[in-house]
Amino acid sequence: MRKLNKKGFTLVELLAVIVILSVVMLIAVTAVGPLMNRARKNALITEAESLINAAKVAVAAEQLNTSSIISKNPGKAPCVDMKWLINGGYYEKTGDSDYVGSVKVAKSGNKYTYTVWITNKAFTIKNATGIINENAVTDYNATNNADLTKMDTCGVANNTTNYVFCTGNANCVAK
Repeated sequence: MRKLNKKGFTLVELLAVIVILSVVMLIAVTAVGPLMNRARKNALITEAESLINAAKVAVAAEQLNTSSIISKNPGKAPCVDMKWLINGGYYEKTGDSDYVGSVKVAKSGNKYTYTVWITNKAFTIKNATGIINENAVTDYNATNNADLTKMDTCGVANNTTNYVFCTGNANCVAK
């Protein structure tokens, strides 16, 4: 008598493997999602800090330059956006990023205060000063559209009275 060589899997065995893999994938996705969001938040915080540091260097350098708009308007607070910092060589663009932001510099006596607005189209930091942490980060979808249009204008879309320039919006350039 001839013995049959049974090779392969039954339908029940294949379904069991698919169910097990589905459960593993479900666990992996629910564990990785929050980690990715935390990474995006931390990246935004790092970009905000880098933007502030670039603004510090830019304002100091521009104050030394006698022909710059900042040194010619000492009574007004400088407002610089990310595009201006990149074009001036003060800030390095990180790849094909969706980052949009600006920094307002205020001087009181000998003390400078830097206020940052920045978004990465996933999360937003607006009107943040001092040490920036996760409490300053909000969900991009929860940010209203008026706030998003202010990300590159130091939080003021059409008010030029107190600012030297807001390079992201033509209405903010000093005349």
